[in-house]
Amino acid sequence: MNTDNLFYLQALVPNINCNKMKKIFALGLICLVLLITASLSHAEGTTAEMIQSWKDRAKQGDAYAPFQLGVSYQNGQGVKKNLVEAAKWYQIGAERGDLHAALTLADMYLKGEGVQQNEEKAIELYTKVGKSVGWYAPIARANLLVLARNYSLGGEGVKPNKTKAHAIFKRLFEIETALMDKGQAEMDKSIQKANEAADTIMNTPKEVFDDLKKTK
Repeated sequence: MNTDNLFYLQALVPNINCNKMKKIFALGLICLVLLITASLSHAEGTTAEMIQSWKDRAKQGDAYAPFQLGVSYQNGQGVKKNLVEAAKWYQIGAERGDLHAALTLADMYLKGEGVQQNEEKAIELYTKVGKSVGWYAPIARANLLVLARNYSLGGEGVKPNKTKAHAIFKRLFEIETALMDKGQAEMDKSIQKANEAADTIMNTPKEVFDDLKKTK
């Protein structure tokens, strides 16, 4: 994305500055490389015993075993490649709170792999993951930015559509707001703890401090 495009996007979403957008893309790319590397390592060592173990854990409600199964079916490792089955397991993982599964499922909805193509569902999942503070959040936000850019200026086989671009930017603003709220909530907790500590000290009788001095 060139500088002109960045300024164009910034004009549509004032709360997202150019430097922040560049950082999101850079961090998203790094995370993506790490995740791909991890997935390849996973795929190379998958055995039938591991598949069965993950299925058993998934049946017991494990939140992360479905993702392992999704990766296996998506890449045809330890099992026959089956994108429909992969999407099914990613869906289960996403419903159980696995953000990695949700992110991968979003990609599949966007491309129409293993599921009927549904951009709205992809955007919904990207938004959900983007509001988190884990490894996958920067990737989700970067994917939304790419979509917004494509609909704003055209690209990657997408014709410009200002209405869709605006809708995606609203999601990005929604994410920014959620992250700021989380940061403010953490700050409020810290301030509350500091105030409680100060109150404790202020309300402690002078005799207690005198006794502490004597014990040293």
